[in-house]
Amino acid sequence: MDRGDAAELLGYCAAFDNRTVGKVDAVAWAASLHDVPLDDDTTAAVARYYGTAPERAGDRLWIQPHHVRAGRLAIRQERLGTTLPAYEIPDGLETGAEFVIRRRAQLDAVAAGRAVGTPVGRLGGDPAPGFVKELARRFGDGPVGREVPDLDGDATQEVDPAVAEVRRPGPLGVECPTCKAPIGRPCRVGEPGGGRRPRELRTAHMPRQRVANGEPAEVESSEETERRRAYYLDHLARRAGEAS
Repeated sequence: MDRGDAAELLGYCAAFDNRTVGKVDAVAWAASLHDVPLDDDTTAAVARYYGTAPERAGDRLWIQPHHVRAGRLAIRQERLGTTLPAYEIPDGLETGAEFVIRRRAQLDAVAAGRAVGTPVGRLGGDPAPGFVKELARRFGDGPVGREVPDLDGDATQEVDPAVAEVRRPGPLGVECPTCKAPIGRPCRVGEPGGGRRPRELRTAHMPRQRVANGEPAEVESSEETERRRAYYLDHLARRAGEAS
């Protein structure tokens, strides 16, 4: 937009707000909207601005260059919406720079209303045959391509063993009863606030491994139980003596 375009646009604005337009105004608006052309979308942005009631009743509407820029962009984005122009492949090869120029021109044509875009839908189709073949090579033909039941739904439904194995992949599939590490997180040692940052372990705590295998978290002999019980009783007796 040059000074002449800016002066014409300001004259259009004056039809709404009765502003006085001078040469300095045209120079300033041309500088602010130097990359915005004077086209139907620009004048439509002005008309939309003055056709919309102010946020607070009684306020006077007074359009500024940034209102014009934002309004014109909104109009063009509404035309694009959820559509995109199908890329027109040129004859022969094209460089990256040529692709950018050509694609921008196609998008601009849809945004300006000179072309109609194609609605953008959800991606469909099955996995690529090569991808399925590689999965079958690595993991066997059993679980590949099979329907997986909703594990968050009915808890009484029968779960495929292959799915159950994926659902509980070893010790990380359960919460650790020792350090309380959540599912999917490695075990750790050290408590926050103790002066040292908790350190993650490469191997899960033994109680967590037992729980993952369907065993009790703690396993100890009767002699270990009696020895631990005697230790705590002696500790309590000594504390009682110190208190008296």
